[in-house]
Amino acid sequence: MAYRPPQFFKVILPLSLEHKKLRIPPKFVRDFGHELSEDATLAVPNGRPWRVRLKRDEGGVWFDDGWYDFAKYYSVSAGYISIFKYGKNSNFRVLIFDFTACEINYKREEGSKLDKRSRQSAANYSFENFKAKHKYRECEPQIKKCRKEELVEKNESDDGGGGGGGDIEYNLWDLLTEMGICISKKHRAFSTVESKRVLKIARSLNLKYPTSLIILPSSSITHNRVYVPATFAKHFASRDAKSMEVRVSNERHKFMNMNVCWRENGGFALSMTELVEDENLKEGDIFIFELISKRVAVLNLSIYHL
Repeated sequence: MAYRPPQFFKVILPLSLEHKKLRIPPKFVRDFGHELSEDATLAVPNGRPWRVRLKRDEGGVWFDDGWYDFAKYYSVSAGYISIFKYGKNSNFRVLIFDFTACEINYKREEGSKLDKRSRQSAANYSFENFKAKHKYRECEPQIKKCRKEELVEKNESDDGGGGGGGDIEYNLWDLLTEMGICISKKHRAFSTVESKRVLKIARSLNLKYPTSLIILPSSSITHNRVYVPATFAKHFASRDAKSMEVRVSNERHKFMNMNVCWRENGGFALSMTELVEDENLKEGDIFIFELISKRVAVLNLSIYHL
């Protein structure tokens, strides 16, 4: 049987370009991480090798310094798919597929240096330009569908594996983030039961707006406040907002005006005294906030009771 090199694919998401790094799948790291050095090389067909720094942290192993330059040079956009074929010694052959699911036409290069026009193009490239040029929100439903499918596969494999659920706890925060669901890093350590419950909810969502998921701690019930993650607030909410209109998606579709208390870390807390009483909230209930309008500060709230 012919040798088939190890490989993995990644759906390129807006956060991968905004944060200028790309996470290597944990399973690949478990199998081949001991072979990976501090630097890796990426090469497309007929292209020169690109040196990319590998970064290791508590979240896993990432293509870091150099990855963004590689992505810019080949005009990689959110919604593209890249296949990485591992050739040992931290060398990867990369295939890039665009929105049509067809492989792109790679640039032909002469020598190992980029020409002046390419360097200038790279220098002028920004994430905002990328969003305006490629209208990445048009492809977000496809991106999130891919992440949902990964969540479904993950859930099904854990249901049948009979293990301790370590992998699902380890990956959940990252999967939700890449789906476009903001969640506090305080919730990184899910129990297996919580993980499967969150996965089930995530699978059911039809994401159209910036979204945040919050598992209510006992302190939220005691102090009648819910804390919205800084990652959500910084990217999507206006710091000028003193209150927010919250539309509770239940049988009554009730509207509430909640006071906003901004925090030093960039997140904010919403006062929810009336909501705690009306909805009989308990520790472990899950909130899904969707920002319907940033300009007039309107949030949609879906509540999933424990």
